[in-house]
Amino acid sequence: MPKTVVILCVSSDIGSFLAKQYSARGWRVIGTYRQAGHLAGVKPSVTDLFKVDLTQPRQIKNFIAHLKRRKLHWDRLICLSGSLVPAQDFFECDFDQWQESVMVNALGPLRVAHGLYPLGQKGARVVFFAGGAANGAVVHMSAYAISKIMLTKMTEFIDAEYPHLHVSIIGPGWTMTKIHQQILGNQKTDRQKRLQTKQDMKHKPSTRLEDIDACVEWVCSQPKKLTSGRNFSVVYDPWRPAQRAKLASALSKDVNMYKLRRCNNDFLQRTGFPE
Repeated sequence: MPKTVVILCVSSDIGSFLAKQYSARGWRVIGTYRQAGHLAGVKPSVTDLFKVDLTQPRQIKNFIAHLKRRKLHWDRLICLSGSLVPAQDFFECDFDQWQESVMVNALGPLRVAHGLYPLGQKGARVVFFAGGAANGAVVHMSAYAISKIMLTKMTEFIDAEYPHLHVSIIGPGWTMTKIHQQILGNQKTDRQKRLQTKQDMKHKPSTRLEDIDACVEWVCSQPKKLTSGRNFSVVYDPWRPAQRAKLASALSKDVNMYKLRRCNNDFLQRTGFPE
């Protein structure tokens, strides 16, 4: 019986690439999409394809119910859904659109994971995807950023609450994919953000899709103690073969490594400042 991977937003460029990789390895690929126009080249790699709008709880429930009726158990759940709009300052954007973005980026994937949990095989792995939001205020991008911070912290919660489940979150770095057209195609987007995106698309190095796949494979292959509950960066972390032994050693010694923590939380202990 082949292993099964569920890929949310298999129609994304990263999702399409991962689907091909898993299919080539003999996995059964179950994929969701939101827009049929983005499915070019996806279908040959996907065994089962479902239209699921993550802003619509009923569609999510129907998707989960369908898998339950067919008793389709999964080994990996990879959540790639993302929306970069609204790309405006918080009080300038339409709040309904802001809320919808949070649903696509965080609440929808969490609802899917919650519903599919009973169908997970022994040793199941969940992989969420993050953006670079944890280390500062990403201006004009609060909906996207806060959603990824939510997923990062929920990864830690789920890891702590379910000892048998392996759940991680991975930041792919800046990648040349069609998601950036959301910024360029939305006239309400902050002007500076549009200019920055145009510049990035011309000059910024893109993360290789092969590296994203390899990082996912490494994270999923490690024991729960090492990589579950943590946020990994494809670009900045030493997960590649030449360095991963040192990384694994550091992770085994530090339970807080690659997790959200208050900066300088140990100030009092370090400085001896009187209470």
